[in-house]
Amino acid sequence: MQSKLANAVKSIVDTLSTRDWLILLATGMSLLYGSYFFAIILLNLFALNILEKKGVLDQWNATKVLGFILMIRTNKGQKILEKISQPRKFWRIFGEISLWICICALFLTTLLLIFSAIATFQTPELESIETTDVLLIPGVSSGIPLFWPLISLIVALVIHEYGHGIQMRAHGMRVRSFGLLITSLIPIGAFAEPEAKEISKAPLRERMRTFSAGPAVNLIFAFFLTLILAIGISGIEPSIQGAYSAGIVVDGPADNAGLEPYDLIVGVNETVISNSNELQIILNSSKPNDVLLLHILPFNDGEWKEEVSIEITLGDKFEHYRTLNYSEEDLAILGVVPGDSFMGISSDGSGPVIRSTDQGKQRLMGPFYPDLTSEQRIVEAIIHPIQLLSTPLSFDGEVMSDIEGKMLDWNPAEKILINGIFWFFWINFILGFANLIPVIPFDGGHIMRDSIQAIITRTSEKLGIAHPQKASIFATKTANIVSLLFIGIFLIPILFRLLS
Repeated sequence: MQSKLANAVKSIVDTLSTRDWLILLATGMSLLYGSYFFAIILLNLFALNILEKKGVLDQWNATKVLGFILMIRTNKGQKILEKISQPRKFWRIFGEISLWICICALFLTTLLLIFSAIATFQTPELESIETTDVLLIPGVSSGIPLFWPLISLIVALVIHEYGHGIQMRAHGMRVRSFGLLITSLIPIGAFAEPEAKEISKAPLRERMRTFSAGPAVNLIFAFFLTLILAIGISGIEPSIQGAYSAGIVVDGPADNAGLEPYDLIVGVNETVISNSNELQIILNSSKPNDVLLLHILPFNDGEWKEEVSIEITLGDKFEHYRTLNYSEEDLAILGVVPGDSFMGISSDGSGPVIRSTDQGKQRLMGPFYPDLTSEQRIVEAIIHPIQLLSTPLSFDGEVMSDIEGKMLDWNPAEKILINGIFWFFWINFILGFANLIPVIPFDGGHIMRDSIQAIITRTSEKLGIAHPQKASIFATKTANIVSLLFIGIFLIPILFRLLS
């Protein structure tokens, strides 16, 4: 066994060129100086060079992309694709719907990129980010664990590329092969490789449907997953009832009374408190200098202790904000008037000031949470996707904080199921929108290019300005310039934060 290993190592060493040794040296230097992200890239570059020299890549029908990414092709899945794509008319209608979904999403993505670039120049100090966090790699980037995100990514890539493949077949185009892009044994992309001549000669509308299908499948799947997530967690109830706050204002009424973050308020005077609304009603009906007797379960050492009672003298919310230099006009906009009671509690940024013990559940359900008014449901529907996207980044890769999880009565199997559904949503939503960046070779870049070409060609034909072939060349050049512009807009915020 040892001799075989020694022979294998010797065989690899004998194939190493000066370039390979330099790559190994650069890898060691990167590790020494803590640049793990670049070390991983260099190590992949070295490994693929060896596999190429040994003829392994040819055996796998694989090639290198950018030196450190492995691209593996396969013809498997063609028969399944043919069966799925049989109802051609249905899939063409789906392709048209996909196109309009992606045009709307592309518009939002474009605005987001522009505002992000503008904000970069307007913000004097930007929070720096690590290079490992730029690509959102499962198990590597902060806030993204390995297991569920990796499985979700593989599934999302497969359905994304099948979306492209189905549209190709629905419009009579052939799919040459499917494939995966892999680095460090982690799939980072996938592709359905068309016959180049067929996709280039296809009518613009059919080509745009084909490019739209992949992201649209991910986004539609993500939408249904939000429903499944809401249904899945709807049956999980709090293990304890009450209301709490995650933040306490220093030297405020709550602080002076001895209330701590996450202390659970289960009663006020003679009234039992089971949720945040009941506590808010009491505060709304109280006045500054009112004395309330709070019955609380103190939170200490990760658990809630036996019930105790404390007295709190309410302050004046209007006067409190005036001491923070809020103008009367600002307070009028906020709806704060003299005589409003102030308990001295605040938010930590991950939820409202006063929370029920099912706050984690409420965040995951969003607009589907039962105890919402019509206005609240509309607001939740708008912010829910953004809230879900930021959740794992706020809670270190979890779907809710550890304290919120302790407040719910659920078993390990339910936690695993909810985590799985959540990450399937998260990865599909990210993949769908990320592919709609208006930059070639992303799907959004191709849709943008074909849209520009369609507009210029149609305008040229109506006005008789130029020959259709010249108009097509001009449209392609315009699309390439716009693509380069958006590459800069996309990279500016990332580079600023990497270098800050």
